[in-house]
Amino acid sequence: MNETRYSLCPACDACPEVVIAEDSVVIGEAGNQVRLSTEEWNVLVAGVKNGKLGSADGKAESRAICACGCECCA
Repeated sequence: MNETRYSLCPACDACPEVVIAEDSVVIGEAGNQVRLSTEEWNVLVAGVKNGKLGSADGKAESRAICACGCECCA
């Protein structure tokens, strides 16, 4: 099975990741994950692309601190 992996923190390997497989997408880390169907994932991606979903705080994205809060990207 082909998988695409994307770290939510490119500066380390201890942070959550997104794993895109043929039939599902898993977001998180061991013991703290959510599994989305490909249809659910596509709805999420569409929401981001069309501007209906943005940053949680409503502000522009900042790379000063990692999204997971580990601050390894600072």
